[in-house]
Amino acid sequence: MLNYAYEPAVDLSWIPSSTWRCLRSLEEKRFAQEKGNFLDDVPVMSATVLGLEVALHEPYIDLRKASDLVLSDVGATIHTLRLVGREYEFASERPGRMGDCIASLDLGAWFSAISARTFPCDQKHAATTAFWEHCRLIAQYAQLVAESLEGISPEDAYLFGLLHEAGSIPAVLGWPKGGPGAADPGSLFAMEGALPLFVLAALRSVRDCCPLSAWKFILTAAHELADTRPNIKASRVLTIGSR
Repeated sequence: MLNYAYEPAVDLSWIPSSTWRCLRSLEEKRFAQEKGNFLDDVPVMSATVLGLEVALHEPYIDLRKASDLVLSDVGATIHTLRLVGREYEFASERPGRMGDCIASLDLGAWFSAISARTFPCDQKHAATTAFWEHCRLIAQYAQLVAESLEGISPEDAYLFGLLHEAGSIPAVLGWPKGGPGAADPGSLFAMEGALPLFVLAALRSVRDCCPLSAWKFILTAAHELADTRPNIKASRVLTIGSR
């Protein structure tokens, strides 16, 4: 399974977001402004919000615990990265670890954004729950695969795996076709400024009809591992906030 040939990864996280945007046409920019707001409506698991609320009431915030909670939830991760993206003009200035991301934000505004829309893991929300769990499982395996590769940070691989199907969120949530955030060729561009540039570059490399890239290899291997070994020991998993 791990004998794929892949191209060296290119980390574009150092490129200023302003320069990256200049590579896009004016029409794409207008599209991003119209579609990008759909991320405001991405929900978070109610259990995640409850855990964060408890953590915020402690005398001192345990950033590692808060990071682990956020990184176990697709919605909480997206909201945190979206807020951080608004705080920093250049991608190179953004914090790299989730704990640092949380520490750089106003906690009240951050928690308000995360807790604005929630969903319980019940039968009514079975499809959303399954999607969240699938993304978390792929993230865990992507991290394990990256540990055997050179040039790919396991923490970056986890985040990439967690967000590898971010463009499918509108369909999973049952939003009207053609409405805000509807899955289409520009959905990734609509998320620029919310997601780290290396994640956007990785997502694009997976969708391109090009030779197997490092990110495509990681994602393929993670899915194969998830299909053959669906249960993973939590002790083997290191999240971005754990280092």
